Amino acid sequence: MRARLTQKIPEGWEIRCLLDGINLRSTWGKRTYLMIVFLCNTGLRIGEMTRLTVGDVAFGGEPRLEIFLAHKITKGCRSRTVPLNPPAQDCIRKLLEFNEKRGFSTRPEAPLFPWKTHGFLPPREAERELQKLRERVGLSAKMTPHAFRHFFTERLKRAGVNPVTIAAILGHKSLDLILTYTETSPSDKRDAVSSFLPKGVAS
Repeated sequence: MRARLTQKIPEGWEIRCLLDGINLRSTWGKRTYLMIVFLCNTGLRIGEMTRLTVGDVAFGGEPRLEIFLAHKITKGCRSRTVPLNPPAQDCIRKLLEFNEKRGFSTRPEAPLFPWKTHGFLPPREAERELQKLRERVGLSAKMTPHAFRHFFTERLKRAGVNPVTIAAILGHKSLDLILTYTETSPSDKRDAVSSFLPKGVAS
């Protein structure tokens, strides 16, 4: 069996450190902030996020309840839907407002994350933007955009979401891949063992 490299799941303070290090008055500062929050609340890959159109995430100026990711923009060419929680929906509202104020189109076919040329933001440019931020605040090189996907997965796991549902949201066919996104803490193990103790037996 081929060994897999696991990536450390970012703690909440690391993400907060990134967000606090953003100059919201800079040209793209607010969008970078919203990008991080959006990734942490959807688990999208950076290449999926940068190819979203306004119509993919909103209708009539209001966020949708879920995103349908067409096979042409996903890894492995597997279509899937990703529910949008309130923080993700709020990000969409603020992104549309940001784009409109900067003179970018908010028509359904327009990019949700436009580049300065008004086309789609290249994934490499998004990665470079986040890399500069990470280096500026002094975080580990492991804090890549993919780390936000791990963070999202870990939150689902801790909320008790079953692995099959997590795999469907992330777009994985194999449940084995989910194991590379999660870590087990000492408290997780204690809770697991204590959960089946009969009443009256001291834990």
